[in-house]
Amino acid sequence: MKRVYVLALVAALVLMSASACDKKQGGTGKAEGGGIAWMGYTEGMAKAKETGKPVFVDFYTDWCHICKELDAGTFKDPSVIEMMNSDFVCIKVNAEGRNIVTEFGKQMTELELAQSYQVTGYPTLWFFDRGGKPVGSMPGHPPAAQLKEFLTWISGGSFAKGIEFEDYVKSRQAGAPSGAPASKEPAPAGDGHGEKK
Repeated sequence: MKRVYVLALVAALVLMSASACDKKQGGTGKAEGGGIAWMGYTEGMAKAKETGKPVFVDFYTDWCHICKELDAGTFKDPSVIEMMNSDFVCIKVNAEGRNIVTEFGKQMTELELAQSYQVTGYPTLWFFDRGGKPVGSMPGHPPAAQLKEFLTWISGGSFAKGIEFEDYVKSRQAGAPSGAPASKEPAPAGDGHGEKK
């Protein structure tokens, strides 16, 4: 009988630990261990409205191997961490989660939120401008340089000026001032960070 109670206690502790990890994944808005300051969706969108910062949303699942690689790789890059924490409100959403979030005054689960943004693969990264308008999404695990290029395009104002991402990248490759139009090519393999405005 004692053994059953001990097993029940161990099971309860494991469940509480898993629950704490899920809440931690949703974020507190504080960077733990020098990492990205993740927030939950409702809290993060409110913070973005308050601060006027653009928004970065990582739609992930617990079972997704590539999501874990993104967390352990690109999201650990010091220059990505610095840029995301200073220039963006960063949000993590479990695309299969049952936690309740608020979107445009309507309550829904994280799963329903992911469906509303047509997230079908994981990870999917969504970007929102300073006014909360969706800019677009990026599937998969981008290398740090590619992600920083996209983040700079949004936070530096080129997106707001109507400059297409491909044109922005090409102008930077050619050494033109940020935002000068050019032809369509993929993001460079180099540093890609560029100056802030």
